Amino acid sequence: MGFGGDSVPLPDGLRSLVGATDQLVSVERLVRDDGPGRGAPVLAVRNPRGISFEVLLDRAMDIGWADAEGLPLAWRSSRGPVSSARHEPEGAGWTRTFGGGLLTTCGLSSTGAPSEVDGVRHGLHGRVGHVPAENVGWRLVDDGDDRAVELTGDVVEAGLGAPTLRLRRRIVASTTAAVLRVEDTVSNEGFTPAGHMFRHHLNLGYPLVQPGTVVTATADAVGERDRTDGWQPLPWTLDAPVVAPETVLYCRPRAGSTARTTVRAPGGEWLEVEQSVPTFPLLVLWRDPTPGVNVLGVEPSTSRDGGRAQAEQDGEVVRLAPGATRSYVTVVRAGR
Repeated sequence: MGFGGDSVPLPDGLRSLVGATDQLVSVERLVRDDGPGRGAPVLAVRNPRGISFEVLLDRAMDIGWADAEGLPLAWRSSRGPVSSARHEPEGAGWTRTFGGGLLTTCGLSSTGAPSEVDGVRHGLHGRVGHVPAENVGWRLVDDGDDRAVELTGDVVEAGLGAPTLRLRRRIVASTTAAVLRVEDTVSNEGFTPAGHMFRHHLNLGYPLVQPGTVVTATADAVGERDRTDGWQPLPWTLDAPVVAPETVLYCRPRAGSTARTTVRAPGGEWLEVEQSVPTFPLLVLWRDPTPGVNVLGVEPSTSRDGGRAQAEQDGEVVRLAPGATRSYVTVVRAGR
Protein backbone atom coordinates (compact mmCIF):
# COMPACT_ATOMS: atom_id res chain seq x y z
CA MET A 1 0.00 0.00 0.00
CA GLY A 2 1.23 3.51 -0.75
CA PHE A 3 1.22 6.66 1.30
CA GLY A 4 -2.11 8.41 1.85
CA GLY A 5 -3.22 11.79 0.60
CA ASP A 6 -2.34 13.40 3.93
CA SER A 7 1.38 12.69 3.41
CA VAL A 8 3.69 15.60 2.72
CA PRO A 9 4.68 15.76 -0.95
CA LEU A 10 8.19 15.34 -2.26
CA PRO A 11 9.91 18.54 -3.43
CA ASP A 12 9.05 19.37 -7.05
CA GLY A 13 12.57 18.71 -8.27
CA LEU A 14 12.69 15.28 -6.66
CA ARG A 15 9.13 14.33 -7.51
CA SER A 16 9.89 14.70 -11.22
CA LEU A 17 12.66 12.09 -10.93
CA VAL A 18 10.59 9.21 -9.48
CA GLY A 19 7.53 7.33 -10.54
CA ALA A 20 6.12 7.35 -6.99
CA THR A 21 7.23 8.12 -3.46
CA ASP A 22 7.33 4.37 -2.76
CA GLN A 23 10.38 4.15 -5.00
CA LEU A 24 12.42 5.82 -2.22
CA VAL A 25 10.71 4.50 0.92
CA SER A 26 7.72 2.21 1.32
CA VAL A 27 5.35 0.73 3.88
CA GLU A 28 3.66 -2.54 2.97
CA ARG A 29 1.12 -4.49 5.01
CA LEU A 30 1.81 -8.22 4.95
CA VAL A 31 0.58 -11.34 6.75
CA ARG A 32 2.90 -14.18 7.82
CA ASP A 33 1.98 -17.55 6.37
CA ASP A 34 4.31 -20.07 7.98
CA GLY A 35 4.94 -21.74 11.32
CA PRO A 36 3.87 -20.30 14.69
CA GLY A 37 3.83 -16.79 13.20
CA ARG A 38 1.11 -17.72 10.71
CA GLY A 39 -1.68 -15.14 10.52
CA ALA A 40 0.30 -12.34 12.18
CA PRO A 41 -0.01 -8.97 10.37
CA VAL A 42 3.18 -6.98 9.79
CA LEU A 43 4.07 -3.58 8.39
CA ALA A 44 7.31 -3.86 6.40
CA VAL A 45 9.07 -0.50 6.24
CA ARG A 46 11.72 -0.38 3.51
CA ASN A 47 13.85 2.67 4.18
CA PRO A 48 17.22 2.36 2.38
CA ARG A 49 18.74 5.65 3.63
CA GLY A 50 17.54 5.21 7.21
CA ILE A 51 16.45 2.28 9.38
CA SER A 52 14.36 -0.42 7.70
CA PHE A 53 12.18 -2.43 10.07
CA GLU A 54 9.02 -4.45 10.55
CA VAL A 55 6.16 -3.43 12.84
CA LEU A 56 4.32 -6.29 14.56
CA LEU A 57 0.69 -5.21 14.45
CA ASP A 58 -0.58 -8.07 16.62
CA ARG A 59 2.02 -7.29 19.30
CA ALA A 60 1.47 -3.67 20.37
CA MET A 61 3.22 -2.30 17.24
CA ASP A 62 6.52 -3.69 18.49
CA ILE A 63 9.51 -3.68 16.15
CA GLY A 64 10.89 -6.99 14.90
CA TRP A 65 13.63 -7.15 12.27
CA ALA A 66 15.60 -3.91 11.86
CA ASP A 67 18.70 -2.88 9.94
CA ALA A 68 20.52 0.37 9.20
CA GLU A 69 21.97 0.48 5.70
CA GLY A 70 22.68 -3.25 5.83
CA LEU A 71 23.78 -3.38 9.49
CA PRO A 72 21.58 -5.88 11.41
CA LEU A 73 20.42 -4.26 14.66
CA ALA A 74 17.91 -6.59 16.30
CA TRP A 75 18.52 -9.86 18.11
CA ARG A 76 16.24 -12.76 17.27
CA SER A 77 15.53 -15.68 19.59
CA SER A 78 15.70 -19.29 18.41
CA ARG A 79 11.89 -19.32 18.49
CA GLY A 80 11.57 -16.56 15.87
CA PRO A 81 8.28 -14.82 15.00
CA VAL A 82 5.23 -16.04 16.89
CA SER A 83 1.63 -14.87 16.55
CA SER A 84 0.24 -13.13 19.61
CA ALA A 85 -2.61 -15.66 19.60
CA ARG A 86 -0.11 -18.16 21.04
CA HIS A 87 0.59 -16.03 24.13
CA GLU A 88 0.96 -17.97 27.38
CA PRO A 89 0.23 -15.26 30.00
CA GLU A 90 0.72 -17.29 33.17
CA GLY A 91 4.03 -17.28 35.03
CA ALA A 92 7.04 -17.14 32.73
CA GLY A 93 5.11 -18.36 29.67
CA TRP A 94 5.96 -15.04 28.00
CA THR A 95 9.42 -16.44 27.19
CA ARG A 96 7.92 -19.19 25.00
CA THR A 97 6.60 -16.62 22.52
CA PHE A 98 9.42 -14.09 22.85
CA GLY A 99 10.88 -13.82 19.38
CA GLY A 100 13.23 -10.94 20.16
CA GLY A 101 13.24 -8.04 17.73
CA LEU A 102 14.44 -4.49 18.17
CA LEU A 103 11.61 -3.44 20.53
CA THR A 104 9.42 -5.47 22.86
CA THR A 105 6.92 -3.51 24.96
CA CYS A 106 6.39 -4.54 28.60
CA GLY A 107 3.47 -3.37 30.74
CA LEU A 108 1.02 -1.72 31.02
CA SER A 109 0.08 -2.91 34.51
CA SER A 110 3.19 -4.94 35.28
CA THR A 111 6.76 -5.53 34.15
CA GLY A 112 9.44 -7.86 35.42
CA ALA A 113 8.90 -11.11 37.29
CA PRO A 114 5.52 -12.87 37.62
CA SER A 115 3.61 -12.00 40.78
CA GLU A 116 0.15 -11.81 42.31
CA VAL A 117 -1.43 -8.69 43.83
CA ASP A 118 -4.91 -8.64 45.40
CA GLY A 119 -5.84 -11.87 43.65
CA VAL A 120 -4.71 -10.65 40.22
CA ARG A 121 -1.96 -12.66 38.56
CA HIS A 122 0.59 -10.69 36.59
CA GLY A 123 2.69 -12.77 34.21
CA LEU A 124 6.27 -12.03 33.19
CA HIS A 125 6.48 -8.53 31.66
CA GLY A 126 2.72 -8.08 31.50
CA ARG A 127 0.15 -8.46 28.72
CA VAL A 128 0.44 -5.44 26.45
CA GLY A 129 3.14 -6.94 24.20
CA HIS A 130 0.61 -9.52 22.99
CA VAL A 131 -2.31 -7.13 22.38
CA PRO A 132 -3.04 -6.28 18.72
CA ALA A 133 -2.97 -2.63 17.68
CA GLU A 134 -5.95 -0.78 16.25
CA ASN A 135 -6.51 2.50 14.38
CA VAL A 136 -3.22 1.87 12.57
CA GLY A 137 -2.04 4.37 9.96
CA TRP A 138 1.09 5.60 8.22
CA ARG A 139 2.21 8.56 6.14
CA LEU A 140 5.17 10.78 5.23
CA VAL A 141 5.64 13.78 7.52
CA ASP A 142 7.96 16.73 7.98
CA ASP A 143 10.03 16.13 11.11
CA GLY A 144 12.00 19.28 11.79
CA ASP A 145 14.22 19.75 8.75
CA ASP A 146 13.83 16.10 7.80
CA ARG A 147 11.25 13.99 5.99
CA ALA A 148 10.17 10.91 7.91
CA VAL A 149 7.84 7.92 7.88
CA GLU A 150 5.24 8.12 10.66
CA LEU A 151 3.34 5.05 11.88
CA THR A 152 0.61 5.37 14.51
CA GLY A 153 -1.80 3.13 16.36
CA ASP A 154 -3.57 2.39 19.65
CA VAL A 155 -3.20 -0.58 22.00
CA VAL A 156 -5.79 -1.04 24.75
CA GLU A 157 -5.22 -3.17 27.85
CA ALA A 158 -8.53 -3.75 29.64
CA GLY A 159 -10.71 -6.31 31.34
CA LEU A 160 -14.02 -6.47 33.15
CA GLY A 161 -13.43 -4.89 36.55
CA ALA A 162 -9.84 -3.99 35.62
CA PRO A 163 -8.38 -0.60 34.69
CA THR A 164 -8.56 0.52 31.06
CA LEU A 165 -5.16 1.71 29.91
CA ARG A 166 -4.59 2.97 26.37
CA LEU A 167 -1.18 3.12 24.72
CA ARG A 168 -0.98 5.54 21.80
CA ARG A 169 2.14 4.74 19.83
CA ARG A 170 3.89 6.92 17.24
CA ILE A 171 6.98 5.62 15.44
CA VAL A 172 8.92 8.20 13.42
CA ALA A 173 11.76 7.03 11.15
CA SER A 174 13.99 9.45 9.26
CA THR A 175 14.27 8.80 5.52
CA THR A 176 17.74 10.43 5.32
CA ALA A 177 19.55 9.11 8.43
CA ALA A 178 19.59 5.98 10.62
CA VAL A 179 17.36 7.46 13.33
CA LEU A 180 14.12 6.03 14.68
CA ARG A 181 11.97 7.51 17.47
CA VAL A 182 9.24 5.80 19.50
CA GLU A 183 6.78 8.19 21.19
CA ASP A 184 4.32 6.52 23.55
CA THR A 185 1.50 8.04 25.58
CA VAL A 186 -0.30 5.91 28.16
CA SER A 187 -3.65 7.15 29.46
CA ASN A 188 -6.05 5.92 32.14
CA GLU A 189 -9.46 5.85 30.46
CA GLY A 190 -11.24 4.49 33.52
CA PHE A 191 -12.87 6.25 36.46
CA THR A 192 -10.61 4.99 39.23
CA PRO A 193 -6.84 5.32 39.75
CA ALA A 194 -4.76 2.71 37.95
CA GLY A 195 -1.36 1.21 38.73
CA HIS A 196 0.97 1.40 35.76
CA MET A 197 4.42 -0.04 34.91
CA PHE A 198 6.23 0.29 31.58
CA ARG A 199 9.41 -0.72 29.78
CA HIS A 200 10.93 -0.46 26.30
CA HIS A 201 12.82 -3.76 25.99
CA LEU A 202 15.35 -3.22 23.15
CA ASN A 203 17.13 -6.39 22.09
CA LEU A 204 20.50 -6.13 20.33
CA GLY A 205 22.51 -8.91 18.71
CA TYR A 206 25.52 -9.66 16.54
CA PRO A 207 27.43 -7.87 14.99
CA LEU A 208 26.72 -5.14 17.54
CA VAL A 209 27.04 -7.68 20.35
CA GLN A 210 30.31 -9.59 20.22
CA PRO A 211 33.53 -10.02 22.21
CA GLY A 212 35.09 -6.60 22.74
CA THR A 213 31.86 -4.62 22.36
CA VAL A 214 31.84 -1.72 24.83
CA VAL A 215 28.68 -0.45 26.53
CA THR A 216 28.71 3.10 27.94
CA ALA A 217 25.93 5.27 29.31
CA THR A 218 25.21 8.66 30.82
CA ALA A 219 24.04 6.69 33.84
CA ASP A 220 25.62 5.10 36.89
CA ALA A 221 25.37 1.41 37.76
CA VAL A 222 23.65 1.03 41.15
CA GLY A 223 23.04 -2.70 41.52
CA GLU A 224 22.43 -6.09 39.98
CA ARG A 225 19.26 -8.13 40.19
CA ASP A 226 20.94 -11.34 41.35
CA ARG A 227 23.92 -10.05 43.39
CA THR A 228 24.29 -8.44 46.79
CA ASP A 229 28.11 -8.26 46.86
CA GLY A 230 28.66 -5.64 44.15
CA TRP A 231 27.83 -5.13 40.51
CA GLN A 232 29.18 -4.83 36.99
CA PRO A 233 30.63 -1.32 36.47
CA LEU A 234 30.29 0.89 33.41
CA PRO A 235 31.84 1.06 30.86
CA TRP A 236 31.16 -2.63 30.28
CA THR A 237 33.30 -4.63 27.83
CA LEU A 238 31.49 -7.78 26.69
CA ASP A 239 33.25 -11.13 26.81
CA ALA A 240 32.98 -14.06 24.42
CA PRO A 241 29.80 -16.17 24.70
CA VAL A 242 30.05 -18.60 27.61
CA VAL A 243 27.69 -20.77 29.62
CA ALA A 244 27.11 -18.39 32.52
CA PRO A 245 24.21 -16.81 34.41
CA GLU A 246 22.57 -13.82 32.80
CA THR A 247 23.35 -10.38 34.19
CA VAL A 248 20.68 -7.77 34.89
CA LEU A 249 22.31 -4.45 35.76
CA TYR A 250 20.37 -1.50 37.17
CA CYS A 251 21.55 2.02 36.28
CA ARG A 252 20.34 5.46 37.34
CA PRO A 253 20.49 8.15 34.63
CA ARG A 254 22.41 11.27 35.57
CA ALA A 255 20.71 14.66 35.87
CA GLY A 256 19.09 15.83 32.65
CA SER A 257 16.03 15.32 30.48
CA THR A 258 17.54 12.39 28.56
CA ALA A 259 20.08 9.62 29.05
CA ARG A 260 22.07 7.85 26.35
CA THR A 261 23.39 4.31 26.15
CA THR A 262 25.96 3.56 23.45
CA VAL A 263 26.91 0.10 22.23
CA ARG A 264 30.08 0.08 20.09
CA ALA A 265 31.45 -3.07 18.46
CA PRO A 266 35.16 -3.67 17.76
CA GLY A 267 34.62 -3.15 14.02
CA GLY A 268 33.19 0.32 14.54
CA GLU A 269 29.49 -0.58 14.34
CA TRP A 270 27.48 1.33 16.92
CA LEU A 271 23.98 1.92 18.23
CA GLU A 272 22.74 4.55 20.65
CA VAL A 273 19.55 4.46 22.72
CA GLU A 274 18.28 7.75 24.14
CA GLN A 275 15.56 7.63 26.80
CA SER A 276 13.33 10.28 28.36
CA VAL A 277 14.51 10.43 31.98
CA PRO A 278 11.52 12.09 33.70
CA THR A 279 9.26 9.13 32.84
CA PHE A 280 11.91 6.42 32.41
CA PRO A 281 13.91 6.93 35.65
CA LEU A 282 15.80 3.64 35.31
CA LEU A 283 18.02 1.96 32.73
CA VAL A 284 18.13 -1.84 32.85
CA LEU A 285 20.94 -3.63 30.98
CA TRP A 286 20.33 -7.33 30.38
CA ARG A 287 23.09 -9.63 29.13
CA ASP A 288 22.71 -13.33 28.34
CA PRO A 289 26.09 -14.60 27.07
CA THR A 290 24.98 -18.18 26.47
CA PRO A 291 26.36 -19.58 23.17
CA GLY A 292 23.57 -19.47 20.61
CA VAL A 293 21.87 -16.64 22.51
CA ASN A 294 24.39 -13.76 22.83
CA VAL A 295 21.95 -10.94 23.47
CA LEU A 296 22.19 -7.50 25.06
CA GLY A 297 19.04 -5.77 26.27
CA VAL A 298 18.96 -1.98 26.65
CA GLU A 299 15.77 -1.30 28.58
CA PRO A 300 14.46 2.13 29.62
CA SER A 301 12.10 1.31 32.50
CA THR A 302 9.91 2.64 35.28
CA SER A 303 11.06 -0.07 37.71
CA ARG A 304 13.40 -2.93 38.45
CA ASP A 305 12.77 -6.60 37.67
CA GLY A 306 10.96 -7.72 40.83
CA GLY A 307 7.48 -7.60 39.28
CA ARG A 308 4.27 -5.83 40.33
CA ALA A 309 4.17 -7.12 43.91
CA GLN A 310 7.75 -6.06 44.65
CA ALA A 311 7.27 -2.74 42.88
CA GLU A 312 4.28 -2.01 45.12
CA GLN A 313 6.53 -2.48 48.17
CA ASP A 314 9.34 -0.39 46.65
CA GLY A 315 7.12 2.49 45.53
CA GLU A 316 7.95 1.89 41.85
CA VAL A 317 4.37 1.59 40.57
CA VAL A 318 3.15 4.71 38.73
CA ARG A 319 -0.32 5.87 39.83
CA LEU A 320 -2.42 7.27 37.00
CA ALA A 321 -5.50 9.20 38.05
CA PRO A 322 -8.63 8.92 35.89
CA GLY A 323 -7.97 10.78 32.65
CA ALA A 324 -4.24 11.19 33.40
CA THR A 325 -1.55 10.53 30.80
CA ARG A 326 2.16 9.78 30.87
CA SER A 327 4.49 10.06 27.88
CA TYR A 328 7.66 8.14 27.02
CA VAL A 329 10.23 8.69 24.27
CA THR A 330 13.01 6.38 23.11
CA VAL A 331 15.29 7.25 20.20
CA VAL A 332 17.51 4.76 18.35
CA ARG A 333 20.49 5.89 16.26
CA ALA A 334 22.91 3.58 14.47
CA GLY A 335 25.90 3.63 12.16
CA ARG A 336 29.36 2.32 11.34
